[in-house]
Amino acid sequence: MSIGSDAATARTAVGSAQPRRAVIDRAWRCIGPGVEVLSGDDGGPLRRTVKRIIDPLVLRLRSNTQFSAPVLEPAVAAEMHDTIAAHAPQLRAAAAWFVMLKGERRRQRITSGNAQELYFPVCFELAVTRGTPGAEHQQTAASVLRDIHQGRDRTGIETLNAHLDDPQVIARLTRQLEHSWRDVHPTGAMTGPFFAGLATVLGPAESHRATAARQRVWAALIADATPYNLGAAAHAQDGMLPWSIVEVGLSSVAPQRLPTVDGVAGGDRPLDRTVADRVRATLRRALDRDELPDVPLLCAEEVDRACAPWGLLAEDKQAVLVTGIEVATELQPLSPSTSVRYELAARIQSRLAKEAYVLHARRYLAGAEPIHPRQQQVVDDLAAFARPYLSRLWARLHGRDVWQESCEDVDDVRALLEGVARSVSLDHRQRIKAMLEVQVAG
Repeated sequence: MSIGSDAATARTAVGSAQPRRAVIDRAWRCIGPGVEVLSGDDGGPLRRTVKRIIDPLVLRLRSNTQFSAPVLEPAVAAEMHDTIAAHAPQLRAAAAWFVMLKGERRRQRITSGNAQELYFPVCFELAVTRGTPGAEHQQTAASVLRDIHQGRDRTGIETLNAHLDDPQVIARLTRQLEHSWRDVHPTGAMTGPFFAGLATVLGPAESHRATAARQRVWAALIADATPYNLGAAAHAQDGMLPWSIVEVGLSSVAPQRLPTVDGVAGGDRPLDRTVADRVRATLRRALDRDELPDVPLLCAEEVDRACAPWGLLAEDKQAVLVTGIEVATELQPLSPSTSVRYELAARIQSRLAKEAYVLHARRYLAGAEPIHPRQQQVVDDLAAFARPYLSRLWARLHGRDVWQESCEDVDDVRALLEGVARSVSLDHRQRIKAMLEVQVAG
């Protein structure tokens, strides 16, 4: 089917009131190839693509408020579709700029900040002003990255270090840490209903009624005490959890240790991190530091967050992490056939199992050839996929917790759980690519 006929189908689909998300998704698919890096595995736009490019720069919601309603009337839906489709050349060019900036980011060994958050708007601006990038634009990419990152890390981190150099500050935060830790303890509430509800949240929904039911169940699970109680139990009684926090890679020891304010962390897992390391991560990720509290308040908030169940303050984030643990423990990319309980986990597992590098790893393991040390690291990660998966999921939830971004939308949560698996897989691919480049160079 041609792009033109796709567009005609989409125009027909918006002949009645339509959910805003569905209109964006259909319009995006009409663009065709060239926007893969801005798209999810299902072919629709990434959540950040909508948040950072489509809403503010293509649809210009501040000026075109009619596009912001959750359900759109037919005429508005058609107008929105046409607006997105009309920007297809710029969106393809923006995707090409993002590939170039990501490559330059690797060359400059930049690790701070989320690349999508930082670069998506800039890439669209470059697409509008300069068109599709070519080899002659490499210097432009390098200059853009310097402008984005220059001084971002240094200023905030230096302020944090100066604050924590004061012994009185350390003493005050340590007292707060000890008090907050003692305030967290589990109740004897039942956990069964929460895990039963996950069958719906992580299961299929093939009708509007099923989709609505799934959202209702998720709203109930967010309000359930189970995630809090399990996270609190991890402080003292790892044995009462359905899984080991050490085996899934959230902590280096069980029960979880009281974190420290600063100094050397007791391990390299998410729940081992010091308060200072958590604040540094926030400062590195921050897109606009003016929206953050000042460093003293940021440290005080992070002390309470470090002591909260799962190192997260908001109940919806705690619920997402427990849901993510359930998904992660199902994922076994190196297993040619495995039984899974949840439809979403099965979909992720199927996608991972088809990755070329996963198939290659299986062949290596089945043979007698020695494995390159870097590839061995990827094989180890695949064998215990829950560890890199949950490490990345926890980091994203920590960011949402700091920025108070909601996890109340079940579709958004499902997209997050799938996106984390995709991100880990892309990281594996990149490491193998780097290994092959070293071998060729040698």
